[in-house]
This record gives sequence, C-alpha cells and structure tokens, in this order.
Amino acid sequence: MTRACLCLLAGMFALQLSSFDLAAGLVKVVFVASLALMFVRRLRPLGFFLVGVALFASAAHDVVDSRLTPQLAGDSILTRVRVVDFPRRTAQSVSFVAVPVENPRLPARIRVSWFNPPVTIYLGDIWRFELRLRRPRGTSNPGDFDYESWAFRERIGAVAYVVNSHRNHLVSSGVSGMMDRLRARFVRRVSGLVAASEHAAVLAALAVGARHLVTTEQWDRYARTGTSHLMAISGLHIGLAAGGGYFLACVVGGLVGGLVGGLVGGRGNIHESAIVVALLVAVLYALVSGFAVPAQRASLMIAIAAVALLRRRHAGPMAIVSASCMVIAVLTPLATLAPGFKLSFAAVVILLWLARRYQDPATPPGRPWTRLINTLRQLATVQLLLLLGLLPITVIIFGRIVFAAPPVNLIAVPLFSLLTVPLTLVGFMLDGPMQALGDQVLLLAARSIGWIENIIAVAAAIPWGAHDVPEISGMAWMYIILPVVWAIAPPGWPGRHLAWLAITAAVLYTPAGPARGCVNIQVLDVGQGLSAVVRTQNHVLLYDTGPSFRSGGSSASAVILPYLASRGIERIDRLVVSHSDLDHAGGVSAIVAGIEVGQVVTGERLSGLISTFRRCRAGEHWAYDGVDFRFLHPPAERVYSGNDASCVLQIEAGPYRLLLTGDIERRIEAALVRAGAIVPVDAVVVPHHGSGTSSSMAFVRALRPAIAIVSAGFHNRWGFPKHDVVQRWQAVGAEVLDTATSGAISIHMCEDSNQVQVRQHRQERRRIWHE
Repeated sequence: MTRACLCLLAGMFALQLSSFDLAAGLVKVVFVASLALMFVRRLRPLGFFLVGVALFASAAHDVVDSRLTPQLAGDSILTRVRVVDFPRRTAQSVSFVAVPVENPRLPARIRVSWFNPPVTIYLGDIWRFELRLRRPRGTSNPGDFDYESWAFRERIGAVAYVVNSHRNHLVSSGVSGMMDRLRARFVRRVSGLVAASEHAAVLAALAVGARHLVTTEQWDRYARTGTSHLMAISGLHIGLAAGGGYFLACVVGGLVGGLVGGLVGGRGNIHESAIVVALLVAVLYALVSGFAVPAQRASLMIAIAAVALLRRRHAGPMAIVSASCMVIAVLTPLATLAPGFKLSFAAVVILLWLARRYQDPATPPGRPWTRLINTLRQLATVQLLLLLGLLPITVIIFGRIVFAAPPVNLIAVPLFSLLTVPLTLVGFMLDGPMQALGDQVLLLAARSIGWIENIIAVAAAIPWGAHDVPEISGMAWMYIILPVVWAIAPPGWPGRHLAWLAITAAVLYTPAGPARGCVNIQVLDVGQGLSAVVRTQNHVLLYDTGPSFRSGGSSASAVILPYLASRGIERIDRLVVSHSDLDHAGGVSAIVAGIEVGQVVTGERLSGLISTFRRCRAGEHWAYDGVDFRFLHPPAERVYSGNDASCVLQIEAGPYRLLLTGDIERRIEAALVRAGAIVPVDAVVVPHHGSGTSSSMAFVRALRPAIAIVSAGFHNRWGFPKHDVVQRWQAVGAEVLDTATSGAISIHMCEDSNQVQVRQHRQERRRIWHE
C-alpha cells in the first residue's frame, strides 16, 4: 500500500514540477496504459506512477478548460451570483468567492472584489452585479506568491471586480445548507461575544474553519513562530473531537446500559458503539469546518481505523495513512498542490516513524516529578524532530526556518489540546436553550487563546526565532536535506551529526552575486508600473518601486521585498526613484520600512512618501565593483516635473550597456539625442511603458538596442505597449520583450563575456496551470 501511494504521488508531483503539458488526447492513452501495467506485478509501481500522471493531468485540463472564455475577458456583464465563502474585508475592499446563478457562460467559481462597497456582504447572499471579468493571472517573479497556482487549486475560473453601478442590488439573503448556516451563526455569535477581535478570529477558525477574520499581522505572528497549524483544523482537532465523542459515548453507554449498544445491531457492546459515535463526531466536525485537506486526512484515517476495529481486523498505521492519502489524491488530485496536504501527511509519517523508532519498554514507576520531566523531554524531542523532519517542505513552501517552533509548540500544543479546543467545541455545541452556558465556555476558550497569543507575540519578537532562507539552488539543497537524516536515522548512525553543520550552513547561506565586472538587472513584473533591481558583486541598486494598489498594499510588499529576500539581499545601497508618479513611487514607503536603504535619489520631490532624498543630476557617475553608472538626465541647471523629471540611468559593464529611462517623453528624448548623450546600447527599458508619447524614431535609432524591455500590466487599460511603438523598436533590430507576457526579465552583462544573457521568468517557470 505504501509503495503504491508513493508511486501515485510521484506521478502527480512529476507533472506539477515540470513544464510538460500532457495533451488531452494522450491522457486517456496514459490511463489505459497504466491499467494494463497493473496486471504485471513487477511493473505495478510504474502503473501507479502513470495513474498519478493521468489523474492530475485530467483534473488540470478540466480546470483550465473551464476558465473564462477569452471573448468575455475585459467585458462588463450583468449577472446574478451567490456568495459561497466568508467574505474577507480590508479597509478599502471586500473579496469573496461566488458562483453564477443560471449563467452557463461563466465559470463555476469566480473570485470577486468590490472596492469601497456601500453595504456589507454575507455568506449566502445572492446579488445582481455588474462585473468586469478577466482570466486568473498573476505576476511572475522569483520569490513571489504564485497567484495562478492558488487560483488553479481552488478551481477559480475567473476573477472580477464589481463596477459601481445603480444596477447592483441584493436579490436575496440567507444561507442555504445546514452546515453553512451553522458556520455563519457561530461566526456571528463569537464576533458579538468576544471583545478581542483577534481572539474571536481564532475561535471561528477552530470551530468552523472560518479564517477570514484572521488579520495579516496575526497570520504573520503565527507563521514566524511555527504555530499556524493550530488554526488549521487537522488531526489534532479532529482527533480531540473524536476522542471526546468516544469518551462521552462510553460514559453514556455505561449509564444507560444496553440502550446505546443497540445502535450497532443490538450487540450491547459499549466499546463498538463509542467507536461509531467517535467516527460520526469526527466526520461532522470535518464537514462543519469546511472539509479542508488536513480535516479530510484526519477523518479518513479515523474512518479506516474504526472500520478495522469494528471488523476486528489489524490495520497498520502506515497502511491507514497510505490509504487515506490515496483516497484524497484519487478523488481530488488538485489537493496534492496544497501546502496543507504535504505538511499534514508528512507530519503524520514523521510522528509514526518516531513512535516506532523511540518506542521503549514500559517506564518503571518513579516519582511524579521524574515522570513529568521524562514526559516533557519526550515532547521536546518530538518538536525538535518535527522541525528537522519537515525542514525541506517548510523551506520550499514558506522560505524560512522557524527555530522558535519547538519551544513555543511545547507550550502552545498542550494548552490548545487540553483547554482551547475542548472548550471551543463544548461552547459550539451548547447552543439554543443552552447558549448562555455555551457563551461562558467560549469566553473561557477566548481567555486561553489570549494566553497563547501572549506567548506567540513574545516569541515572534525574538530576532533568532525565524530565519528567512533565500531561494535554494545547486549544492545548497544538501543544507536542508541533511537535517532530515538526523530526524529519521537511529542514534549512533555514522555522520548523523552532520545535520547540525547543515543547519548552520543553511542559516549562513546567501546566493552568490555576479562576479566583479558583471551586473544583473532584474526588471520585475510589477503589473502596470516599473521596478528594476540592479545587482553587482557587493552592491544593490533599486530603480523605482512599482505601483501601489487601490485595495491597499503595493508591489513593493508583494513583489520587490519577496524577490530581495529570495536572493538573500538585506540592504539596498542606492534607491533611485525616477519620478513621483505612483506607478513608479507607490512602493517607496514599504521599501524604506521593509529593508535597510542607503542613499535615496529621485527625479522630483516625493511628497509625503519620504523626507530625506536628493535629486539625480546629469553627469553624476560612480562605479560598483567594476560596473559604471551614470545619470544622463535631468540636468542640474533646470528643474522638471512629471514624466520629464525622470532619472535616466545608464549602466555599463565593459563593452555592454543598458539604459533605464523612466517615463521620459519625446521632448526629453530629443534633447538627449541633440546633446550627444545617447549612444548605442545592448538593452533598454522602453520609456513610459511603451506609450505613444515616447520612443521617438530619432531616439530609437540612436540607441539601436538588441533588447527592448516594456514594463507594463497585462491587458492594461491604456493598451501599452502601443503597436506602432513596438514596430519602431523592431525596425532597428530589437527584440521587444514585455513583462506582462515574459514575467520578470533578467539581463546579465559581464565585461569579459561574449554576449548579453536574457532570461524570462514566466517561460522558464511555466507550469500546466499558468497562462
């Protein structure tokens, strides 16, 4: 069973990690071939591998094919939709998942955003909206969140925003379905009962899996202390609920004798009746909580174990885990993409492995404090081994090592297990005539959450509590794989303690920068805006910070800072903000707050964004590690404003040049050409995102680049880059690349190389779900 499970998962993960797109017609061929291989005993592992490939490919094609048709992308459509998940609110917007009501032209699931809504949206509402639709698409950069992957596994077929219109109105309200009514009622109950909103958010997450009330800051604290799992209903919560159901059934069965035993064929067996009750409680709790992957795993494991016990059959723990994993993978192949799937099953396997490896003969009786110390020592060992055993997964998914996790979980997990979860579940069940008593129980649960929140807040403030790990490549993979050996190898195993050297190396690891005389320019995909990270051997320059968003936040927080972290960059030596337009300067505040910044140089005053800066001036030049930098505009004797104030920066590495132009328009282009400041370059970032107000023919001919890069949003409302602008650059032999279709574009220039190297992130990292 375990081998079959591993082979099935290997097939699914192989397709997820490759850019290979199995054609729809070949899926059936692969599936038939896999079934044929099942009849040959020695080839069954290959058969299960191909089953995994076929199942994931089939599910992927279903999602991709159900996306919004290109003909409707960008259109406004009047339609009715039902809100099917708890809306998530920010200061300026609300977002939610909706399903169309009687509109077959639209995908089955749409993620809707409404900016500055005049009313409150609730789960179950049916609205008539004027929606502006598009296909799910995100930015594509090293280190940033893969939005398209998230939308794919959530089966989101379109994203939309509500067009503010008099035609938007509520058709009906009220939650359909018993489970959703229970969930909505409990969320309203705890929101009105518990004064501390953060404590109420955790209660809602624990009882009914509603995590929309958890703030970003709260999530970050839990993530940086390794306690996020406490709010994800999983084996801990389901197991406690099932255990409580079993205990309650035993007590009731003992009191009423054979009454409860009649539930299982009148055999009068309290133990068997309690097993059935425990299973029902586990399944009901999983359903009420939203039936996420960890809850599915836990309830399936309990169901398989319960059936085995009732039939008096032996089922090994690993066989139960493998069977549960295969059921979830076969029924919902896309679930294997979710971090919860990987972490949930990996943690259970590690715990089972540890239980088998460290099983000791019965501990001789001793003093109570001795037994307590031994118990705490064992729990501490488990937490440490979980940290090391899950290290590769946590580094790959979250990009960090949380050293605070073992001590924090050593305190938080028992508190959650013995107080918070039982009190929350009891308070949830005490409703209706018993609500007054249930409310008091919930207040006690909220108080216990307050204690845990205080512990987490202290741990999150510890500098060494969490270490962000740059993107791993090459031999550095050994740094995060070796610690697993310490977790699973028996004591005394040769080389086992090398794991501690590997962890030290992982903490100290920083990806190597360019060699001396070389420079890497990463034009990031920030949507409709511009940001370029320029890195030499020992220095970093950031040119522009991308846009800020109507919904709050900025591309600096979403794209630039994660990119810098993925490269191990902790300081920007020089921040150049070309001018004050928000698509170039919108992320300045986030950059200054999020990373150490040396000099700040701007083309014009940044009102309200930053207080200490100086103007860029034509003729100013400097060198970083054998790479020359020079400002070509604006001149010192004249003050410009708006687009024409943009700092124009030339970067030169040996015989190779790149030009960053900001938003300069034709007037400045002509002045630079007349002054003889423009010389041929190898690459240029096209002025003003490819607008028709820039890229004059004289300017284009003077530059004659091999590569012309346009930084613009996908299907932006201005239609950038303009077709005639693209043709001008192509007329002088330039290859025109667009961040909207290429993702982040990397240009690497070295003084002693034979050519400029160009890389396009969207093409290199493309997966079956990417547009």
